Amino acid sequence: MVVQTSSGLHYTTATTLGGMLEQRAGGPQGADMRFLFVREDDVPAGMQVEGEDESLVFTFSEIYTIARRAAAHLRERGVLPGDRVLLILPTGPSFMAAFYGCQVLGAIPVPVVPPFSLARMDEHLARIARIARICEAKATVANDQLAAVLSVARKKHRDARQALSNVVLGRDLLNETSEVEMVRVEGSDPGFIQFTSGSTGDPKGVVLPHASLLANIRAIGEGAEFRETDIAVSWLPLFHDMGLIGHFLASVAWGLPLIKMPPEKFVRRPKEWLKAMSRYKGTASAAPNFAYSLCVKKVRDKDIEGVDLSSWRVAICGAEPINPTTVEAFANRFAEFGFKREAFYPVYGMAEFSLAASFPPPGRAPHYDRIDRRRFESKGIADAVESDAMESTADMLVSISVGQAMPGDHGLRIVDAKGSEVSDRREGEIEVRGASLMEGYYKAPLKTADAIRNGWLRTGDRGYFAEGELYVTGRTKEMIIKGGKNLYPQDIEAAAAKIDGVRVGCSAAFGISNAQRGTEDVVLICETRAEDDGDRSRIKAEIRTSVLRAVGATPDVIVLVSPGTVPKTSSGKIQRDLMRKRYLTGDLRPGRPSLFTLVRLKVATTVQGVRSRGLRTLLRRRDS
Repeated sequence: MVVQTSSGLHYTTATTLGGMLEQRAGGPQGADMRFLFVREDDVPAGMQVEGEDESLVFTFSEIYTIARRAAAHLRERGVLPGDRVLLILPTGPSFMAAFYGCQVLGAIPVPVVPPFSLARMDEHLARIARIARICEAKATVANDQLAAVLSVARKKHRDARQALSNVVLGRDLLNETSEVEMVRVEGSDPGFIQFTSGSTGDPKGVVLPHASLLANIRAIGEGAEFRETDIAVSWLPLFHDMGLIGHFLASVAWGLPLIKMPPEKFVRRPKEWLKAMSRYKGTASAAPNFAYSLCVKKVRDKDIEGVDLSSWRVAICGAEPINPTTVEAFANRFAEFGFKREAFYPVYGMAEFSLAASFPPPGRAPHYDRIDRRRFESKGIADAVESDAMESTADMLVSISVGQAMPGDHGLRIVDAKGSEVSDRREGEIEVRGASLMEGYYKAPLKTADAIRNGWLRTGDRGYFAEGELYVTGRTKEMIIKGGKNLYPQDIEAAAAKIDGVRVGCSAAFGISNAQRGTEDVVLICETRAEDDGDRSRIKAEIRTSVLRAVGATPDVIVLVSPGTVPKTSSGKIQRDLMRKRYLTGDLRPGRPSLFTLVRLKVATTVQGVRSRGLRTLLRRRDS
C-alpha cells in the first residue's frame, strides 16, 4: 500500500525497492517517467519516440511489467537472487529495465560508469574489470556499442573474464515477452552497490541496503517538502547516486512525474536543461556546481527565448564544492526568465550515506557566512566579519550554508583529530550517522571499520557549524599547507575559472612537497582551448592575479593543458590526487588507447554492428 502525506503525495510503505515499484504500479496512476532524446537501441519493440524531444513515456505500471520481463531474461541468463549484475549502460529505458529487473529478481545491480570516448579507454577498461572482479559479477548488461568494448576488456583482463563473459544486451531486456513474479527480499538486504571513483588501486563498493536507501529518499522528500504538484526534471546520469537515488528512485517512492534527459545532451547543449524545465513546468531538479556555472557561461538569451523558469521551486546543488559566486551568478543571470533566488538549494551528502546528509530550509534564499580567512587558515577558527561581499578575498572567506541534518533519524557533528566534538565556529572533520548509513564496503571489513567509528561515518570532509548550520570547507587529504596557511584547492580552482579561456570545472589544484623550502608548492592545472602563445601567456598572468586576490597566495606552477586532461569522477568531481600523480609522471596529455585496443575495438564494433542490424530486421518483421 501507499500512504498519503499532508502534502497530498502518496509515499510508499514498502521495505524494498522492488516492493516500492510494485506498490506504485498497483496504486493511483497519473504520474509517469518520460525519457527525452531516446536512442534507437533504447526503444522497445512496438513503441515509437514522439515530439520534438524524441521522448518515450512509461507509466509506473508499464515500468513494473518491463521489470518483470527483464527479470525473466536475466534469470534465463543464469542470474539468481543475490547475484551481482554490472549495469554498464547510458541513461535511458534500458537502464530502467535492467535496474528494476534486478530488483524483481532479487539480484543486486552494480551501476558502472560507461566509457564515453576513446580518451583514457585503457583506464576505463581496467576499472570496469576491477569492479567486475571485486563484486564477482554474474552478468553484465550493456548496449550494443558497449558490448563490443567489453569484448576487448575480457581479452585484456583475464582475471575478470568470467564476470564479463555473460553480457546481456539492454534491448533484449526491453523486448523480452515472458514475465516472472517478484522475489521477496528483506529491507536489510543490499538494494545496490555504488562503487566509488577508485582512481588508483581498487575502487570501494558501497553496499546500500534497501532500508538505508528508502530512509534517505523519505528524508529527501520531507526535507524538500515534496508536493502533489511537483514535477522532477533531470539530466544527471543514472550510474551516479544523485541521478539514481535523488530523481530516478525518489520519483517512484513519492509518485512524482520524472522527465529524464541524457547527460550528454546537457553537456553539449546546456540550454536543453532549461528548456525542459520550462516545457514541462519542472519544479525540482538537481545538479553539481559546475552545471549551474556552465549555464551562466554558455547559455545565451537567444538560446532560451520564451523560456519560463518560474515553476522551478527546488534547485538542488551538491555532489561537489558549492561556490557562492556561482549561486549568485546563476540566480542573477536567469532572474529575468523567472528563476527565483529562493529556489536555490545547497546540500551536502556522500555515497556512504546513500545520498543526502544535510538540507537547508526550503524556500529560503542561500545563507552565507563571511569569516576572517587568515585566522581560519592558520587557527581553524571561523570568526565572522561584517561584509555584504559575495566573493572570497585574501582576507575574507565566503562560505554557503548546507543546512542541518536530514529529517528523521539522522545526525551531523564536527570532531577534532581525536574524535571529540568541537564547539561552534571551530573547523574539524564532518561525521554523520543515522538510518541512511551504508552497510559497509563490499568484502572490505578493514576499510569499513576505518570509515565507521562508534556508529558515526568519518566523511573525510572538513567544515564547521555556525548558528546550527553546516558549512563545508573541503577535503582533509586535499588541503594544501603553504606558508603556515591551510589552502583549499576548490578556492584556487574557482579563481582560475573566472578567467576567459579557462574551461569551467576543468581545473585541478594540488600541493607537492618542496624539500628545499620545507613546504608545499601549489600546482594548478587548467584546461583551455587556446593555442596562441600570446593568449596562453595572458591566461596564465590573469590566473595568477585572480588566485592571489582570492586566497592571498599565487600558484607556484600553472600548466595549461588540452580539454579532457583533468580527470573527474562520475559526479563531476575533480580527481586531484590522480591529477597529481599524472603531473609527477609527466602524463599531461588527453588519454589515447593503445594501438592494440584500437584494433580490437574496431573488429569488435564491426562484428557487433552486423549482429545488431540482423536482430533489428527480425524485430521489424515480427512487429509487422
